[in-house]
Amino acid sequence: MNKYAIWAVAIIFSFFAGRIMYLPLSGSLLGKSSSSAVGAQSMQEVKFGAGGTELRIKINLGTIKQNEWPKTVKLAKRVYVSTDNDDQPVALEKGSTVEVRGLDGESYLLKVSPGGPLKGSVPIVETDFAQQVIAYRARRHFGASTAVADNANPAPVPPPTLPPVAKNDPAKTPPPVSPAVDPAPKPAPEPAPAPEPAPAPEPEPEPTNLNAEQIVAAMQESVKGGGIKEFKFEQVEGWKAGEEENVDGEMYQTGLAAYKAQTIFGEKTVQAKALIQKGKVVKWIYAKTGMEIR
Repeated sequence: MNKYAIWAVAIIFSFFAGRIMYLPLSGSLLGKSSSSAVGAQSMQEVKFGAGGTELRIKINLGTIKQNEWPKTVKLAKRVYVSTDNDDQPVALEKGSTVEVRGLDGESYLLKVSPGGPLKGSVPIVETDFAQQVIAYRARRHFGASTAVADNANPAPVPPPTLPPVAKNDPAKTPPPVSPAVDPAPKPAPEPAPAPEPAPAPEPEPEPTNLNAEQIVAAMQESVKGGGIKEFKFEQVEGWKAGEEENVDGEMYQTGLAAYKAQTIFGEKTVQAKALIQKGKVVKWIYAKTGMEIR
């Protein structure tokens, strides 16, 4: 056999050896290890049950179907929502209930809304979305409720109570009762003179409308006194007295406070409007949307 035949046999052998070793080596050669990172991101551990029956269950978020989505979820952290044009963001506090509008299957972000045109996004792990899916699957597989047998020892049965034993002693004769003597009647007291009626209190004068300086002072007093939690006195960049307005059928004096707020879109200047009656701030609302600020 000459050297050309030997080379031909080596080439044919190498071809078949490469075909055989391609499958076991393709994962490391093509860098498919990134799929494990994606799988780790899609896994979430949740608690199910309570007390001695509490379980820790890992759920693959990628396996959740749309018919398993809950209609609403509770927020585990503060979330900011806004309209489509990113105007006047609104803060939703921890524990707020929002509607589920959609799910991004790649980043596992829930699209949520408190109602109306406001909407935003929040990671699934910052809601009770996965807990509700686990509860739904448990009801589907095990029935309407997962009953747990009560294996506690039964309470001891108390011994029967015996009836009291009757005594046969002869009845005692009660001592004679002497007749009561009625005391002599006392003379009726003379009626006291009727007190003179107190003069009717004069009505307090109705408070007049505040001027511009008094409106600003009333707003500052409300913020310093904790009348609003959305922002603090140090965040306010400017104060301004407003015009008298009719809000929900009632007349109010108004004032504006511009403050800096951190939103999911960065730091923005937000205007809050104070509604004033009888010289005091009774409510704060967002100047553009009219929604109440807590």
